[in-house]
Parts: sequence; structure tokens; C-alpha cells
Amino acid sequence: MTQRRILLFCLLCVAIGNISVNAQGMWAGQLQLAPYKFRTYDGKEHAAELGRLSVRENRKAKSGQLIQLAFVRLKSTAAQPNSPIVFLAGGPGIPGIGLGQVPVYYGLFDQLRAVSDVILLDQRGTGSSSPNLQCPPPEFPADVFATTDNFVQAYSRFVKKCADHWRAEKVDLSAYNSKESADDLEDLRLALGAERLNLLAWSYGTELALATVRRHGRRLNRVVLAGTRGPDNLLKLPSVWDSHVKRISQLAAADTAVNQLVPDMEALMRRVLDKLDRNPVTIEINDRSGNSQVKLTVGKIGLQTLVRGDLSDARAFVTLPALLYTVNQDDYVLLTRRIERLYNGFGSSAMSLATDCAAGWSTRRLARANEEAKRALLSNVNLQWSPEICKATGSSDLGRQFRSRIRSKVVALFLSGTLDPNGPPFQAEEVRRGFSRSAHVIVENAGHESLPAADVQAVIVDFFKGQDVSKRKISLPRPRFTSVKEAKSPPPAPRLAGSM
Repeated sequence: MTQRRILLFCLLCVAIGNISVNAQGMWAGQLQLAPYKFRTYDGKEHAAELGRLSVRENRKAKSGQLIQLAFVRLKSTAAQPNSPIVFLAGGPGIPGIGLGQVPVYYGLFDQLRAVSDVILLDQRGTGSSSPNLQCPPPEFPADVFATTDNFVQAYSRFVKKCADHWRAEKVDLSAYNSKESADDLEDLRLALGAERLNLLAWSYGTELALATVRRHGRRLNRVVLAGTRGPDNLLKLPSVWDSHVKRISQLAAADTAVNQLVPDMEALMRRVLDKLDRNPVTIEINDRSGNSQVKLTVGKIGLQTLVRGDLSDARAFVTLPALLYTVNQDDYVLLTRRIERLYNGFGSSAMSLATDCAAGWSTRRLARANEEAKRALLSNVNLQWSPEICKATGSSDLGRQFRSRIRSKVVALFLSGTLDPNGPPFQAEEVRRGFSRSAHVIVENAGHESLPAADVQAVIVDFFKGQDVSKRKISLPRPRFTSVKEAKSPPPAPRLAGSM
């Protein structure tokens, strides 16, 4: 599943109910542990512990407001366990507990129990931690996908409504950032009585891991960074995404399932985007929140939004040739299906919005991203970020020092996929220059979400066992593209959470 789909699912399917904060007798550093039956989405139960740790919401504030972090601890099977491995999920906003319930992820964590305890952490503001800063449902107008201006205006209203909602609940949104979350990890280490921690981080979780390396590196043992997001990587480079489209187009041209109809996916994408820019189409979708039919106007930005969401997922971009081909033929069955899913499934959290805005961007990064966007096929990769939007979140920019290069002797493993525009290999290499004791394993044909792959999991386990994995080579199967006929077949019935 894509990172966005994971986030939406975990926002809606919180494993444990919210925990009340500032209850009588609660103090910073208070740790509660209890036996817990951890149920994965295949219906299996696993013996675990449920932990709750009280920490200060804003460590500089005089008010002393407390929040609680929730985590599940999977006890080690080793006779002499190593340092606990803390899993840091992406987003920001994806709960570690929720992702751990996905069987393929649980399989990785179960293997890691042979090394040490595994901690599935719901970072502050997410999942079962309290408060959970999920945004109120958005109310988008029918022309939200008609033009770029409409989209930006609707998104800005959504961000402001979400931030205002949580400020009214007395939440200090300026305290939801990677710096505070890094200090949460140090508080967790102290509460567990561990000399050091290991970190297993994916996507945004790598930004948090890097902030922890910067602030508490002496208390870390080993760190895995999968799909690396460096300190100044919030703004995407449109040229990277355009190069990714070219690579996907080359792969599609070699696949007999689609190459007769779509010999050049990149050129077709340009034509279809231009077509929708000139003549937006009107489609009718089912608005699930109101159980009613809604007519939406879809222009270039609507299709760009779909494409941007699919491109980092090696299991999603295989449908793009079919989608583009049908739209070019004035057949809007697939477009309607996809836009309906996007319209009904949009969601975020104030934690996610505030954390991203706090990371901010350098002047150099902004100038490069803006210049590239002028001529980019995917000019929309950074539309959700602007000073005005970030001001609405109430976040505090962490500043130049946060975005500066990190130098560390922590033993680190970088994992990158050749088909990952979110965390491309060169981006990991830029960060890795500051790590004198590191390895970089590049996974052929992997997208942004590489952790489910068995060979990737084996490398991670061996790394935490102390083995040298620097010479490992991993190549996943080439993506198989979906034919138009396959894409237009009735979608499978929605799966229940217990069967995911």
C-alpha cells in the first residue's frame, strides 16, 4: 500500500483507545506496562506488552502540559537481548502499532525478536498516543480538482480548520516536531532502563532517526534508514519525479501487457495532462460521507494528484498506463473510480502538518524546487507547502541548524529503492557522507516501501545481528503492468481490518 493509504488506514483504525492525559497522579517519565494480546490483521494474536509513557508536550513551556506515548513491546527470544529496536514509521503520522498489525511487517518484527526487544511506537500525536491529532473530515467543493488555484485554496482551508480545531482543545502544535519526538525517544530509553537504543526507521521516520542521531547519538547503537528523508528534504525536487516518470515509461515500454497501446507512457502523460488542462471533465462520484452523488470537475491538477500518489509505490504505478490510455480515449471509468477513492479517502493529522512545517526548507532548496517546477511534468509535488499554509499550522520552524549536515559515528545502514522518487538513492548518499561507519544497500526495482520484501528483511535482521551487509545485492522482480482489461475489471470488495 502507498504511504498515504497506510496513513489514512491507521488514522481510522487505531489499535487502542485514546488515553486521557494529565490524569491525577501522572508525572513526566511515568511508565506503565501491562500484558497485551497484539492482534494482527490476519486474525492472529501475539503475546506482547502495552506501554504508556508520560512526557512533556513542550519541554520549554512552563505550563508542564503532559501527553502520553503508546507503544507495543514484543519481547526478545534471545538469551541475552541486544539494545531494544524502536520502529519509527513514516508519514509523518503513521502509527507504528498500526503498521505492526500488517502481517508482512509483523513478520519482520518477529524475526528481529531474535536480536532484542522490538518497540512499535506511536509517535506523539499519532495512533494510540494521546492526544491523537487526527483532523476533522475535510469538506471539499466540487471544483477542488478543477484548477491548481482551487486545489491550493481548498487545502489551505482544510489545514486551517484542522489546526484551529486542535488549538481550541488546548494542544500546543508548536511542540509537534522531530526535535521533540527525538527527545521522546531519549525519555523512552531512560524509562526502559536501556543503555542504548537501536532504531529502525522508514520514510519520515528516517528524519526523526536523524534528529535523534544529532541530539542523542551517544545513546544509539545501530540505525537502519529505509527511504531516507534528510534534514532538508521536505521539498521534493520536480526533476527527480520527472526522471522517475521516464524510468517507469521505459519499463512499461518493455511490458507486453501495455506496450502495444502505450508505447511511450511519458509522452501520453503529457498529452493527457494538456488535454485536461484545456478541457476539464465532469464526473459523478459517490460521496460516502453524505451518501450522495456529487459531480466533480477534474482538470490537470486532479490527474497530477493521482499520479503523484502512485509514483512512489511500485504496486500502484503499474496501473498508470491503463489510466492514461483510457482518459485519452475519453473513457472515464478508471478516472472516476480513482478520483472517488481520492475524494473520499483524504485525511491527515495536525501532527503531520505541524511536523512537516517545522522541518521547513532552506532558501537554496526552495529556489531549486521552484525553478524546476516551472518546466516539470509534475509541477505539483510541493503544492501542499507554503509559508502561508505552515503559518496556519502554528508550527515553529526548527531552523538552519536542524537542516544542516549530520556527522556521526553511529553504525548505520541506508536502504534505497531504484524506483523511489521520495527517497532516491542519491538523497541517501548525501546524508551518508556524514556517517563514517555506514553501508548503503540499493534495492533494484524497489519503490518507497521496501520493508515488506523478504530479502530486505533478511538484510535488516543480519545488520542488527552485527553482520557486515555492505556487499549485499538485492534485486526485486521487474514490475508487471496492468492491462486496460485488468484495470477495468470490477474492483475487489473492500477488506475488513481483520483480513488486511
